[in-house]
Amino acid sequence: MGDLKKVLLCSYASGTLNVQEHDSLDATSKKLVDRQNEIDRLMASLRAERNAITTALSIAGIRPPVAHKTIYNTQENEYWREQPFKSMSLTDSCLKVLRDSAEHEDIAQQWLNKNEVEYLVTRGGFVFKTEDPTNSVNVSLRRLAEDGYCEAHGGKGSRGIRYHFVRERLPDELNSRATKDTKSGES
Repeated sequence: MGDLKKVLLCSYASGTLNVQEHDSLDATSKKLVDRQNEIDRLMASLRAERNAITTALSIAGIRPPVAHKTIYNTQENEYWREQPFKSMSLTDSCLKVLRDSAEHEDIAQQWLNKNEVEYLVTRGGFVFKTEDPTNSVNVSLRRLAEDGYCEAHGGKGSRGIRYHFVRERLPDELNSRATKDTKSGES
């Protein structure tokens, strides 16, 4: 880098000031460029690792259908950034994932299985307090289907049940299952 002639840019309130260096970068600038190169190499390495993981999750059928093997889709990115499920119940989180998926134009992206819902709920910040989160998601999705909030379509053979959003839960319906269970226990 000794023979490089660089223009260093120094920001100030009303614009940019150009400072010409004569023959080479000074020691501070060289350290900054070296660190920048180091960060770029690290980012490339992390991106390659992330791509391998997203590919493996796609092949395993964990990521949403029709998702690119190495690129996050809009829904995955939004959930990761906003963490909407940190303060939601599992049932509400599952229903939101199905609702958001129902907005896709491609019908294949509107139907999700329990593993895809679990992945998106986890990506969105939901913290499971159970040893078997897949079973918890499965139970929640089955209850939502029984109550008419989503539609379930049973797969044959190794293809599991897929779910599709039907309608929103109304505020007076939020605790209806708990109320029914309590009333049936009193009889």
